[in-house]
Amino acid sequence: MVVTDSGLHHVAALLRQHGAVVVDLPLLRTVPGYRDARLRIATRRLIQAPVDQVVATTAAGWARWLSAAAAWGLAEPLRSRLRSASILSMNESVSALLVETGFTHDWVASTGDLGEAVTWLLGRDPVSRRVAVTADDALPTRSIDSLRTHGIEVMVVPTRRSARPVGLAPLNRLAQMVIQREVHAVTFATAAGASALVDFTTRAGRGSLLLRALATDVAVATAHAESASFFRSRDIPVSWAADGSPEELAGHLVEVLVARRRQFRARGHRFTVQGSAVLVNGTTIRLGSRPATVMRSLADHPGHTLSRSTIERLVPMSHRAGHFGVDQAVWRLRAELGDYGWLVATEIGRGYRLVVD
Repeated sequence: MVVTDSGLHHVAALLRQHGAVVVDLPLLRTVPGYRDARLRIATRRLIQAPVDQVVATTAAGWARWLSAAAAWGLAEPLRSRLRSASILSMNESVSALLVETGFTHDWVASTGDLGEAVTWLLGRDPVSRRVAVTADDALPTRSIDSLRTHGIEVMVVPTRRSARPVGLAPLNRLAQMVIQREVHAVTFATAAGASALVDFTTRAGRGSLLLRALATDVAVATAHAESASFFRSRDIPVSWAADGSPEELAGHLVEVLVARRRQFRARGHRFTVQGSAVLVNGTTIRLGSRPATVMRSLADHPGHTLSRSTIERLVPMSHRAGHFGVDQAVWRLRAELGDYGWLVATEIGRGYRLVVD
């Protein structure tokens, strides 16, 4: 499992408690709030021209904003303006931080989706004239446009700015791990990291391979609904925490991965295929990335024969490998299964299948 942002360290710790092997591979670095000129400009604008409502989208963004304002000597003017506004919280984590930092909130979203806040704002009588929305990520254009269409002035407060680390090694490494199915889940804090990964692989001619892996074999999780929209728009299943908590996000990921287990019995033995591991009667056999992908493909259709062409389509390998590449991957799978190599049977002239009871 890969965590692509240092801000998700609590999620990583919880996943490790569930027994996951976690790789920390930050794709982007976060620019400190006090060095973000855009945040400083937005803060001064809000102090000079108060708003009716403030939508606090993430706890981390709210904390960065207050910290940056303190560094600029603007803490008290900002707090004064925020206390005079009605504050909307996007999840329970935000609500807890608001209380902790001395603020109250008038409304809490149940889904974490900004569209829910937009509906609440438009249902107010009278409708607000000026609304500020904190943004750790790119906000959904439809939601912002909906407010502006109703005559509401929207001020976006950019509470996080990301910059690429020096070099493209992290992007290249993660792309390779996902395409080769060497990882079973990836977590993103913002859509910026996901966009950087997709752009990088697309320029390298591997974009379709990456998206196919994320849509089928590699689970995706994001910190909030706004970043999840990046994947939903590409028909990639994605999990996020409606309450913004690391516990819920980690729990969602565990549920997704458990649901992807393949279980069957063969010759009286109980087999469970989970990611790159095969559990036989409780004993774990670790597989290489390509044999593991072959195993998962066969386990999706236990007892049914998959042709070499079908396996070639499902297992990432060089287009020049052809049927020989498939035969080689199956040979490696049998070798790594050891005493259970008999599990993968050859149907002469047809393909391969798992021997099941």
